[in-house]
Amino acid sequence: MKLKTLLAQPPFHDIKLAAGERGVLNDITNVTMMDAPDILPYLKPNDLLVTTGYHVKDEPDELVRLIGQMAQKNCAALFIKTKRFFGQLPSEAVLLADDLGFPIVEIPENWSLGETVNQMLNIILDKRTSELRGAIDTHKLFSGHIMSGKGLNVLLANLTELTGHSAFLCTAYFSPIAGDDSLAEVLSPFKKWASQHGSFLSPSSTFTAFSTLSPKKDYTLFPVYTHEKKAALLLLEGPIYPTEHVKLLTIEQALNVISFELLKEDAVKQFTRRIRNEFFSNFLDDAFSSEEEAVSRAKEFDLPLKQKYICAAGRIDAPEEEWSYYTNQKELDEIYYFFEKELHTMDVPCHLFTKGETLILLLKVPDHVKDTHSFTASFLKKLQTRMSREHKMTMSFGVSHLCSSLLFVRQGYKEARDALKTNRLSSGPSSVHFHRTKDVSELLRLLPAKDLTQFYKHTVQQLKLGNLEEEKSLLDTLFVYMESHCHISETAKRLFVHRNTVVYRLEKCEELLGTSLKDPDFSLQIRLALRIKHLLNT
Repeated sequence: MKLKTLLAQPPFHDIKLAAGERGVLNDITNVTMMDAPDILPYLKPNDLLVTTGYHVKDEPDELVRLIGQMAQKNCAALFIKTKRFFGQLPSEAVLLADDLGFPIVEIPENWSLGETVNQMLNIILDKRTSELRGAIDTHKLFSGHIMSGKGLNVLLANLTELTGHSAFLCTAYFSPIAGDDSLAEVLSPFKKWASQHGSFLSPSSTFTAFSTLSPKKDYTLFPVYTHEKKAALLLLEGPIYPTEHVKLLTIEQALNVISFELLKEDAVKQFTRRIRNEFFSNFLDDAFSSEEEAVSRAKEFDLPLKQKYICAAGRIDAPEEEWSYYTNQKELDEIYYFFEKELHTMDVPCHLFTKGETLILLLKVPDHVKDTHSFTASFLKKLQTRMSREHKMTMSFGVSHLCSSLLFVRQGYKEARDALKTNRLSSGPSSVHFHRTKDVSELLRLLPAKDLTQFYKHTVQQLKLGNLEEEKSLLDTLFVYMESHCHISETAKRLFVHRNTVVYRLEKCEELLGTSLKDPDFSLQIRLALRIKHLLNT
């Protein structure tokens, strides 16, 4: 309570200030009564002291010193019964009080100090009780809006009506949630600043005030705490001072209700996310009874059948020995929410899913996009940059080929997962790996060497001759012939032999193998066997 408010209440409304009129707006938080000589060590800021002045009645200089010390300690005021021992205040005390703006009030002689203190405390408590009743009523009002489903926009509109300040609510990453959208631009410069320097909220205060240069306006920013690490932000247009208790109580009730509403919305999102992940997992595992059922379910999640998609699978970059399932899932949840909010600011329609420790992004590719490689790389790099900036973590992605329809997304997920698994550990953080179709040699490397050797021996066992030199020449000729698309002249040129020599060797091979080299199936088998021989030798 301010001293001016106290002096306006009976029975103090008939008392006039004796000195220090500039301090009538001082705040009173405590009333104390004391006549001890060592009173100063017990006084605190915003204390109002009621005294007879008995301990300084014979030393007016001590009263002057007391006034100076109380002003230095930011005490609220001095109520003194001057008629009892002084007759009147010393002129030095009045001059000092006026100079310091420290209020001095003379108590009538017929008032007892105990009654004076009780009257003050009753007035302060009544005002405080009134403020608390107002806070309860405000909390009921705000809670009623939320419980009746009116939402955050109505709540913020009522907050504006009660406080006179336009309000805007956004996430910790400055994505709009509710309120006056015209205030969103005020926070845009802080987004880059916060990414470089961290939170700009004052850690020692319940709110942070700042001013803009162009246009010159004041704003006040309040954190809205929920279960998330970073608090949401409530921006109010205009300055709010710590002495505006009623207004701050109203805002505090709004912040409490907003926190619960954000928690409720987050619980709904968690449920929706679980349903979406269950659907997508079943879709990838082909767990539906038919393709028609899968397509029908997909429509519920805005996944049309005839749409081009690109699937990207991402995992947090961390050494395997440091992986913890609980920690990884917690961090993956944070990144999921971060990406979910960031995607609202980007022009690319994208669906988010999680499967185990993998974050899956399913991009809808617009028809006008021709270079899907550059399109996807640019999109993912933006997300990686923002994630590294906000979370100090990195994530690598594997990317599939273009899926011409929803049914090809299953294969697309496998391609993205394989691309990530093949390259992630051998590359640096924040890498993007595109799936590359394997050639014959790469496919053969996936098979055990034992099986490859067995296949090779079975195919060419009839060419095993006693003369190793002849065996080698036949195999070399056969291999070059197949690789030259069965052109005899090209084979002779590559082997530096006469054309008739090539014909002789090929006829010898057909005789030993007992089949024509022009037979498609046998030709494929021979070519694979010769590729296997080359692979085993290297």
